[in-house]
Amino acid sequence: MSESRLSRLDPRTKFVFAVSVSGLCFFTEDILLLAALLLAVVVLLAIGGVNAGAALRRCRPLVIIIASLFVIQSLFSAGRGMDGVLLAAALSLRLLLITASAQALLEGEIRDYMLALVQMKVPYEIAFMVTTGLHFLPVLRDEAMNVYWCVQLRGRAFRKVSLPAKIRAYMSICLPILVNTLRRAEEMSVAMELRGLRAKPGRTYMRRVKMRAVDFAAAVLWLAAVAGIYYCFDVFDVFDVFVKF
Repeated sequence: MSESRLSRLDPRTKFVFAVSVSGLCFFTEDILLLAALLLAVVVLLAIGGVNAGAALRRCRPLVIIIASLFVIQSLFSAGRGMDGVLLAAALSLRLLLITASAQALLEGEIRDYMLALVQMKVPYEIAFMVTTGLHFLPVLRDEAMNVYWCVQLRGRAFRKVSLPAKIRAYMSICLPILVNTLRRAEEMSVAMELRGLRAKPGRTYMRRVKMRAVDFAAAVLWLAAVAGIYYCFDVFDVFDVFVKF
């Protein structure tokens, strides 16, 4: 499988993408601004060569959850009229923005993120924990699906049962995953101790990640685009201008 253009960028550039979008979406409640930012992120992923089908498959469970939260929030805010629907839409757009911006972090090698964090003076232990968590998320997802299908093959129904029975059925999925996760964590801790992790304060690395001119240019262009979108919607009030026009 060929690499995407986004995966060839420095991890710190992708940190700029994710942090700028995730940070800005919590400082505004303007739905049009949030929608414009979401469109900008989608365009960024398309320009970066991200596989749209793979990204949609990764985001599908989260999109379903966000859509369910939008419906629930709208129902509980029914007494507030249109304001409740707008609030639910703003919350849903924020979650979609965080989900979409996180897709940039899924492009590239996980070990590069650890190297980038260490070079940013983040303690090695924290960088190692972050990258280990990112590494095992797909493993846990695949393991959860395997347990889900195994339980179904044993004749356990999930849809046409009462709520208490459904809770018990999902508990039968969560328990093996939890046990396997604890067992895997214990095996990893033993392996790290045998390899002398933190035996010495300093660590050496076979290679270093380096910011290139294209990485700086991509980060600057993205920050300029985000600042331009925020300035247009916050200062010029694009919606009012559109209505007057």
